[in-house]
Amino acid sequence: MDRFPGCPCTGRLSCDGGPPQEDRVRRMTKFQEAVERLREEGRHRGLDIPAVTAQDILADLVTSAAATLGIREETYVRSHLLNVDLADLVTHLKQADDAQKREVADASPAVIKLEDTGRLIASLAQAVRCVSLNHDRLTTGRRDKWEAVGVLDDASNCLTLLGEAVTNSHTTAQGTAVLWSDESVVYARRALTQTITNIRDGGWTFAHGPQLDADVATRMNADLKILPPE
Repeated sequence: MDRFPGCPCTGRLSCDGGPPQEDRVRRMTKFQEAVERLREEGRHRGLDIPAVTAQDILADLVTSAAATLGIREETYVRSHLLNVDLADLVTHLKQADDAQKREVADASPAVIKLEDTGRLIASLAQAVRCVSLNHDRLTTGRRDKWEAVGVLDDASNCLTLLGEAVTNSHTTAQGTAVLWSDESVVYARRALTQTITNIRDGGWTFAHGPQLDADVATRMNADLKILPPE
């Protein structure tokens, strides 16, 4: 748990005055036990939850639940964390994971011109840049954080797949084309759609004025239409 600064349980708030060392150790132990129970419940449902991801999920839960109850995070960990229905939490995580897998399964590969692939790569890089410029959104709430992390994951996954796809591109009399896998199509669509939405609703910005934000969103939307329809 050393990766969490501040409060030894979640790292979100510093503990006022510093509780006795044994109390901190007990809370850290309770939090880590909950992490392991969450991962074990996930394994029972066929869902592999990495330790770092499980820690982030529970840290977000503790932060939001403590705020709702009007208590400190360390108090929630000490008195309430044991009663959290982790089975229900894993059910929702599994549903989200299954939905993502269905999305990939339902998608089709696409053959896209090299020039258009370049446009999409540029837009994905802009999406990553946008998250970087709005990094403060990672700490403002669970939804904001996971939207930003989702864009980073999807964009990076897509760019990784495209690295190999571009290397294996085919040149014919009509020009050079790149074969996009079904996964890369889904990753690109998700990353660009979420970025466009967050720019247009004012949540994310490139910090150079609303006109630039509008122009970037318009270009991204045009590039998004290069991909095959859902």
